[in-house]
Amino acid sequence: MASTGDRPHQFRPILYPNVRIVYVDSGLETAMAHVQTRDEERERRYLAETVQLLTAELERLTGSIDKSVRVIQEQKEYLWESRRDMDFAEKADFRTAVDVSVALGEHSVRASERIKRLLETPYFGRVDFHARGSTRAGAFYIGVHNFMDPQTQEILIHDWRAPVSSLYYDFESGEAFFEAPGGTVRGEITGKRQYKIQGGRLEYMFESALNIGDDVLQRELSRSADQKMKNIVATIQREQNAVIRNETAQVLILQGVAGSGKTSIALHRVAFLLYRFKDTLSSDNVMILSPNKVFGDYISNVLPELGEEQVAEIDFDRIAGKFLAQVTDYERFSEQVAHLLDRVDDAAVERMRYKATPEFVGRLDAWIAARAHEDFAPSEIEQKYTRLSAEWVAATFEESRTFPVFTRLDRVANIAVHLLKQDVRDRGGKWTAADSASVRRQVRAMFAYKDALAMYKAFYQDPAEHDMFKPLGRRKIEYADVFPLIYTMISTERQESYGRIRHLLVDEMQDYTPIQYAVLRRLFSCKMTILGDSNQSVNPFSSSSLPVIRRIFPEADSLELCKSYRSTTEITNFAQNISRNDKLVPIARHGSPPQVIACADPQGQKGQILTLIEQHRRGEHRSLGIVCKTVARAHTLHDALSESGVELTFLDYDSTTFAGGIVITSAHIAKGLEFDAVIVPHVDEANYATEMDRCMLYIACTRAMHELHLTHEGTRSRFLEFAEETSRSAVAAVG
Repeated sequence: MASTGDRPHQFRPILYPNVRIVYVDSGLETAMAHVQTRDEERERRYLAETVQLLTAELERLTGSIDKSVRVIQEQKEYLWESRRDMDFAEKADFRTAVDVSVALGEHSVRASERIKRLLETPYFGRVDFHARGSTRAGAFYIGVHNFMDPQTQEILIHDWRAPVSSLYYDFESGEAFFEAPGGTVRGEITGKRQYKIQGGRLEYMFESALNIGDDVLQRELSRSADQKMKNIVATIQREQNAVIRNETAQVLILQGVAGSGKTSIALHRVAFLLYRFKDTLSSDNVMILSPNKVFGDYISNVLPELGEEQVAEIDFDRIAGKFLAQVTDYERFSEQVAHLLDRVDDAAVERMRYKATPEFVGRLDAWIAARAHEDFAPSEIEQKYTRLSAEWVAATFEESRTFPVFTRLDRVANIAVHLLKQDVRDRGGKWTAADSASVRRQVRAMFAYKDALAMYKAFYQDPAEHDMFKPLGRRKIEYADVFPLIYTMISTERQESYGRIRHLLVDEMQDYTPIQYAVLRRLFSCKMTILGDSNQSVNPFSSSSLPVIRRIFPEADSLELCKSYRSTTEITNFAQNISRNDKLVPIARHGSPPQVIACADPQGQKGQILTLIEQHRRGEHRSLGIVCKTVARAHTLHDALSESGVELTFLDYDSTTFAGGIVITSAHIAKGLEFDAVIVPHVDEANYATEMDRCMLYIACTRAMHELHLTHEGTRSRFLEFAEETSRSAVAAVG
């Protein structure tokens, strides 16, 4: 197929099926129309030939899968029927053959899934690149997966993660280069195209001399939100591509404004790393630390769409449960947030702030390290008239000074038991389990604390810090103490870590304190991608800013994504008035201005929300999020709307799956999600008054892509003083 370098460079038509471009000059019109038609025919022919090859390959793979199933079944039947006639070696060889057949079948299944995805959309872009030393430009088609002509082994579609594909994302027309396995390839980009193909049919294409064109981007951003997050390979921007293809950073910190696509970009980065290091990195070696199970389900489509296996997920609640289940009861993060939204306790806030700094981690770490020196008193061990001296105990304890203190004590006890038992038996005596237990008790008694919880409580015995620890009951601690206690446990006794994980993705970085990051560093000795937005903290009293996180990871590469793609300019500007971020750059996509609707009473507000729901049902958008300040308010409104016949999904902290359609939830749970339209109820001064309320209001409003409506009765929140009320006629309509 001819490259774009064969056509006049100035001619960049926008091509649509069945649409004709008209020119004033009739001669030019005729010539250009002819070029356009001929070029479009070539593109459609190339697409048809590609689809034909993909279809043939799918048929071949389907046949291979069917054959594998038959062979495996026959092998199993033969093995069963001949089991008495085979020796051990023959059975082992035959089982190996079965395993090989299964592996081949699984390979064919995975390959067929990739082909099915390509048949829907074979490719989304093309870059024409004239490498230095070549006689002509080559046309590289870019898709979700790689595909070669089975006969010629020519690559017809290049995986978006392949080195040559970086040309498409990173360069405009003119000089360019990419890093190939054999070294840097330099040359010139002579043309770029973007396609919209669905069901194997070309809907439209753009000729673009620049980066991923605004035309395609605007079309994609204007679409309705799907039930789950989708891949964005067709619209990855240059600054996003730099994040995705960073393969050298040990720790990559990504600060992204609301709607910048940071989570999607991080997932594409995981897919890129799995592709780039496929010989040494698999999905089993990657883990995502997500804020909650609903969000985990919401993003679960992205990696499978990109042809990768889903990776394991974890959250801080599960980490806390793993360590503290047998130690103490504790407040959950969701409970802490709910309590703060209900009433701010100044003393509790002071304790949170105290434990949410890097300095606190340093103080606790130093205090724990000093305990082995200051609070261990070696003494003589005696059992069955056999003794080990205090000097021996001190020397043995010192030998393992690199180990955690309780591990050192156990080591002393184990060696002591072994020596004393041997000595007693050499004298003809009898050694029992009770004797071993007695020795262990004697060793443990030499240390001032029986366990990590006792040590952690002792940290606050200093009069200057006594008020910084306040249990919620006899056996329950505040959330602010959960990870300091876990850090104490990890620092004082060997714990099981996540050694198989080689890359950890941490989302919502601003909601985690330095002590939580210290715990992660102890549990995960691997590369990390850490992302979030400091403007979207659900607890500003213990949130971590970007400078603080940089202090925790001084070796990290730090990048910022400032362009917001989710919301219309009107919604973005509205949210900016609630919580200003001077670095945010909105995409130029316009829509209707947000509405702030005053209602006469609770019944009037309910009626207005019902009206907005009905308008949404009649409109073109699919998803609607009703985002309340708290789960309790969402639950009450859910019941009221359900009684009025509205079918909607209620999401709380126990929810595990995300559903499309109409969803009602809290701002905390909605963080990271997006909806075509959003209703934010109860935006009155009583409900949104504190700085924490401001954060929740900002999060709620920035969930909206196309439409935003806010309702209230009584005085509206001070954070909305800038906004104009909706006209009285609209208010009267719900009265």
